[in-house]
Amino acid sequence: MYVDLSIPVSRRAPGVEFEQWLHRDGIRHLSRRIRALPGDSRRDRLVNHWRWLTGRRRLRPRDLPDGCFLSNEFYRMSVHQGTHVDAPFHYGPECEGRPAKKVMDLPLEWFRGPGAVLDVRACGGRVTASDVKEALASSGAHVGPGTVVLFRTDSDLRLGTPEYHTRSTAITPGAVDHLLDLGVKVLGTDCWSFDGPARDMVERYYASGDRDVLWPAHMHGRRREFVQIEGLARLREIPEGPFTFTAFPVALADAGAAWCRAVAETARAGEGPATGRRP
Repeated sequence: MYVDLSIPVSRRAPGVEFEQWLHRDGIRHLSRRIRALPGDSRRDRLVNHWRWLTGRRRLRPRDLPDGCFLSNEFYRMSVHQGTHVDAPFHYGPECEGRPAKKVMDLPLEWFRGPGAVLDVRACGGRVTASDVKEALASSGAHVGPGTVVLFRTDSDLRLGTPEYHTRSTAITPGAVDHLLDLGVKVLGTDCWSFDGPARDMVERYYASGDRDVLWPAHMHGRRREFVQIEGLARLREIPEGPFTFTAFPVALADAGAAWCRAVAETARAGEGPATGRRP
């Protein structure tokens, strides 16, 4: 059985610009594109453009079955939109004294392996190393090299409301260190960020002058190498027992983060993946 752990990216989400060519629109766009095609010589492009201008090289609805061509969609958005992987380069230019890895530098093996869900809903908005130890003991999960550890807060239940960004759980550097010391390289959360609400961090900084309160989990990624997966969903739907976690990042060159499709695969028989379900 598969459990879809990803948040669908909505065309109406803040920070998303969306354009769609429907099937009947596709003819008009294709007609423009055939003015010049890959492999055309300079002479071909000039001749074909002239033919297009004079109406002899255009496509019309009657030229295609059902009067339709193909649809196409264009999304313009941050690589941190929706469920995504943060590579060490996102945290800073260097990690552990070496150039920080970007998405394409990360081993694919890191993104498929045994998963472990830690229920940290009762941690009061801040997960410490002690909380991690207690959650590990409660879950009975064996955590070691290759394990992907996922923090369950149920923050995704607030998706689509202002509270999704103003009420989230911060994972402290101490909590991260405890798992890294066990050999873990990839951590995930169903919150929008590992560091909790941005407003809380900024207000604490101006109240205290302590710069260590600003994005501490992310900044910790400059000292120790690890990967964050943010914006997960439906961790509560993973059945008890062993499961395999998969979340390969999209192959984006020169990027410090990339979208991913996160999935939990369990040993229970089922009807296959359930896609697009809401929390």
